[in-house]
Amino acid sequence: MYKGKPTACASCHQSEYNTATNPHHAAAGFNTLCASCHTTTQWPGAPYNHSATSFPLAGKHLAAKCIDCHADKVYNNKPTTCVSCHQTDYNNTTNPKHSTSGFGTTCQTCHTNANSWLGAVFNHNNTLFPLTGSHLTATCLDCHSDGVYKGKPTACASCHQSEYNTATNPHHAAAGFNTLCASCHTTTQWPGAPYNHSATSFPLAGKHLAAKCIDCHSDKVYNNKPTTCVSCHQTDYNNTTNPKHSTSGFSTTCQTCHTNANSWLGAVFNHSNTLFPLTGAHLTATCLDCHSDGVYKGKPTACASCHQAVYNNVDQPAPRGGGLHLALRLVPYHDAVARGAVQPQHADVVPAERQAPHGALHRLPRRPGLQQQAHDLRVVSPD
Repeated sequence: MYKGKPTACASCHQSEYNTATNPHHAAAGFNTLCASCHTTTQWPGAPYNHSATSFPLAGKHLAAKCIDCHADKVYNNKPTTCVSCHQTDYNNTTNPKHSTSGFGTTCQTCHTNANSWLGAVFNHNNTLFPLTGSHLTATCLDCHSDGVYKGKPTACASCHQSEYNTATNPHHAAAGFNTLCASCHTTTQWPGAPYNHSATSFPLAGKHLAAKCIDCHSDKVYNNKPTTCVSCHQTDYNNTTNPKHSTSGFSTTCQTCHTNANSWLGAVFNHSNTLFPLTGAHLTATCLDCHSDGVYKGKPTACASCHQAVYNNVDQPAPRGGGLHLALRLVPYHDAVARGAVQPQHADVVPAERQAPHGALHRLPRRPGLQQQAHDLRVVSPD
């Protein structure tokens, strides 16, 4: 037949179409418009434009043969999901083991490089545990060596329990610290984590701010640690010398006098809270001026207990007519004048008829340390 001979490819090449295996044209549902792929100069190895389908080829897929992906002879409506071809690859993964780790089979979520399975990137920010700090450089196995990915606990202690148990500065376990590591630690600062002492019943101040945990907690007691000064400073208390606290009856409530958190020195003792409030020249006296005998508790408060020597050395009037009786009468009078209780009036003690008519004067010296004005006393007349 010549005239009216059909010009469609299949009119001559139908048998080739039917027996084609790479790919299986008939099974694949290819049409018989051979010229869609073949030319008269290229019958075998005809190119197929995959870009005209719903699955354009890229990367290693470009070098694949038709039979590599269509060994099942399915071309029309072939599934385009990765796992439809790569289920075996998924099942055989080991780092991590995808099938037991709960990874989805949407391969392109991590495997974005069409040229290689390797170097896949998992976006942890899409999980309940976004990575930060040192976690960003960790490998999958660093945290998932147990093979658990799906449902992996996100509590710090689930990975860092051994570090908690072996911590020594401070001793976390012995101290009763909770395992909420993020309370003090961050992913960028694991060693040297700050502890907020202000959130406790003992906020730090002064030199305490520079102290290390171990300075105050060498006994490994953190929970319910006593907050009294002497619980840490008993030795300091025992070793005091000016004054000697332990033998002087001082209490161990250090903060009563030591109000400067930066130094023990310069402590202030409030004498007004004692039985002997200080006044006058006593205000400028040092502790040792009055307590050189080391006695603080039960110290006598009588003036003579400190000033007996001064009293003994006073040039008292030497009456000849009044005798010893008159001299003795001057003793309580002198003490009253020294205390400022009375103004110096010799006539208060010596009768007028016995005062010297010539107004002879005898000066009584000042008593050191007391607010006493010098005053004149008339000497008893020689009558």
